[in-house]
Amino acid sequence: MTTRDPGRFSPRIRAQIALITVVTAATLAATWQFSQAGGAYQDAVRQEIKRQAGVQEEVRQVYGVEGPQAFRVAVARAEAEALSPLRDDGRLAASQYTIASESGFLLRDSTGLPESSFHSGLGYDLPGRLGDLQAASPGVHALDPDARLRSGDRWAAWALGSVMVAVAAVAAALIAANVLRPVAWRRPPAPGGRRVLRTLELIPQPATAPPGTRLTVGLNLLIVALLFLLPLGQVYAAGGEQRAQAEAARRAVQVRTDIAVSGQLQAFRLLSRQEALAAAFRAEARQLAAIDAADPEVAGQEARLAAVERGLARTVQAMSAYMARTPARADGVDKVVIAGLRTDPADQPALTVDQNHQVDLAQRSGNRGLLLAVATAFAVVGEVLAASALVAGRRWWVLWPVTATVVSLVLTGAAVR
Repeated sequence: MTTRDPGRFSPRIRAQIALITVVTAATLAATWQFSQAGGAYQDAVRQEIKRQAGVQEEVRQVYGVEGPQAFRVAVARAEAEALSPLRDDGRLAASQYTIASESGFLLRDSTGLPESSFHSGLGYDLPGRLGDLQAASPGVHALDPDARLRSGDRWAAWALGSVMVAVAAVAAALIAANVLRPVAWRRPPAPGGRRVLRTLELIPQPATAPPGTRLTVGLNLLIVALLFLLPLGQVYAAGGEQRAQAEAARRAVQVRTDIAVSGQLQAFRLLSRQEALAAAFRAEARQLAAIDAADPEVAGQEARLAAVERGLARTVQAMSAYMARTPARADGVDKVVIAGLRTDPADQPALTVDQNHQVDLAQRSGNRGLLLAVATAFAVVGEVLAASALVAGRRWWVLWPVTATVVSLVLTGAAVR
């Protein structure tokens, strides 16, 4: 007993299978690649949050905790050094020298700063201290959110390539279905030859459809093309939304950190300048006391003390400038931290411009994905209606799939504009 040869698919059907396989594989590849890109974007946000939290803590430690006390101790030590020549010049000078000397000595360890960071006449090297803290936590400052963002962009570029491959395959299918109509494929099989299956149409073929149905078949082909392409558009829109959301989150963290750390430095700078101004006022008050003193000996002591305090006021001003200076790369401070410390809180509206722009991009990408999803739903409805119109053979039924297809195309146009 012999079995009937089941036949084989015609080259046209095999080409359709190949094109569908390419589109499916490219869509899956694009989905996976955009997923990898999204993971990289989220990792960039996590790294940014961890890095900026570390930066805020380090700046707070230096300029909010250690800096104010270090400045007081530095002033006391400078005062003791300035008053040392006058410590035997009357009880007032001796008393002030003793207070300053003991305060500088007893409170020296309260700063938490190494003695090597102290420079006579200048105070403590706070930018260097910030650099030492950063060197002590290399894990935080080795984080590179920008590198992770670039990695996500590379994955997104590969995904876009996969989308282009799928679009090219769909375009090839559209052209072939509307143009190619080889005579050899329409010939009946030769007697006794191997059967060739030609009636299966996985992709509608207007070129080979009967004349009375070509319009409906062409409409069906358009809908099938939409069903191939619209999911790709949704995946692409989702990828853009993920990137914009990640960048907006990063910008928000950066802006908040820049304002916080620059505020810490500005607060310390204001404190040190107030101390320098107070020292200058004390010197002037001492000079007035010398003028008003009735006893010539007391007046002389007050005058000599006023001269020392005027010099001390200049030293305190130099300390304020040195300790409250903006860190530089030579201090071992990260360039990102330096940029944050230089931020002016008054520039906050300008700093949020890019963040708001990224939020708008994410919103538009989300809306684009939603419109494409609705367009896909109408395309599915149009496909069902087109198939029904072909089976029923009633030409006026084509109006229903045409309506669904037009709505789908309008929504697609609104999404991509």
